[in-house]
Amino acid sequence: MSADFVSGATMAAALVIAVIFFRYWRQTRDRLFLGFALGFAVFAVSRLILAFLDEDDEGRVFVYGLRLLAFLLMLAAIVDKNRGAQAPPVPEQNGRPEAVVRRAEAR
Repeated sequence: MSADFVSGATMAAALVIAVIFFRYWRQTRDRLFLGFALGFAVFAVSRLILAFLDEDDEGRVFVYGLRLLAFLLMLAAIVDKNRGAQAPPVPEQNGRPEAVVRRAEAR
């Protein structure tokens, strides 16, 4: 009984987190938020399936595969975010950024 309650609470929390990340993704269109939303949604589905399976059911391996997929989605989102476009280097003139040099020359 208490294991089912904890499983349901974990599933509900994962769904709430997925909805929050999805909402952030809709506002920013940042793929990091989409990856986390999908990861937590898959995690919630795995908890739901796990609640309906018996403890000695062979299908539990599939559920743990879903859980692995959820974590891989989140990891891929983090790697994608960190490998994103780097800011171009600021051109320098005499050791100062070019924008500062232009402002100084304009005066």
